[in-house]
Amino acid sequence: MYTKEELRKVIRGYRRSLSQEESAIKSIAILNKLFETEQYKNAECIYCYIDFRNEVKTMPLIRKALKDGKRVAAPKITNKQMEFYYITGYSDLKEGTFGILEPFDCELANETDALMIMPGIAFDRGNHRIGFGGGYYDKYLERENTHFKIALAYHFQIFSQIPFESHDICPDMILTDL
Repeated sequence: MYTKEELRKVIRGYRRSLSQEESAIKSIAILNKLFETEQYKNAECIYCYIDFRNEVKTMPLIRKALKDGKRVAAPKITNKQMEFYYITGYSDLKEGTFGILEPFDCELANETDALMIMPGIAFDRGNHRIGFGGGYYDKYLERENTHFKIALAYHFQIFSQIPFESHDICPDMILTDL
């Protein structure tokens, strides 16, 4: 079995090898599955990561959710802690921690029952997740909440088994392009 660091390196390589067109096509396939879920249809608020470095694209999700009348919140890292802030579109974002777009001058989101769209490097069939190594989502999700967590992933990010620790918080569902 790969170590977490080995998996991070392998998957980053796979993602880098995707053309922008391939990434867009695969992302739309994944998002179309998301839009058909009861969790998306019933969500009043969506906590959504902002894609970075060829992750599954979330801009179409954010646009559709706002058009559908849903509140949308995006993460921001401050003092090694992640919080979510309501956004009304990409104009509310500017480059922040790690070069990722983050909300700027936005209201703190305080939902405890949102649909959370999670990023990740690798996943397994038991819904375990390897993130980017900062533990931001695990720490955030330790707080009292009933968020339904959906991870968006390319099919090559799914393994039969990955290393995990007891404190890792798993997504409730993983959607891929296959």
